[in-house]
Amino acid sequence: MQGGGQSRGGGRGRMGGKSLGPEGYCVCPSCGARVPHQRGTPCYQRACPKCGTNMTR
Repeated sequence: MQGGGQSRGGGRGRMGGKSLGPEGYCVCPSCGARVPHQRGTPCYQRACPKCGTNMTR
């Protein structure tokens, strides 16, 4: 039985690591290109400037 509040994740970021926050880079999973992350625009909505693939964080 689980109690109230946060379970398992504990408020940390993806895969148990640090949360990413507004800064950082979007990375292309196909060619490895990196572009600065723009606050308010998820990386998956951006196309890679080199190959056109959707970016990831």
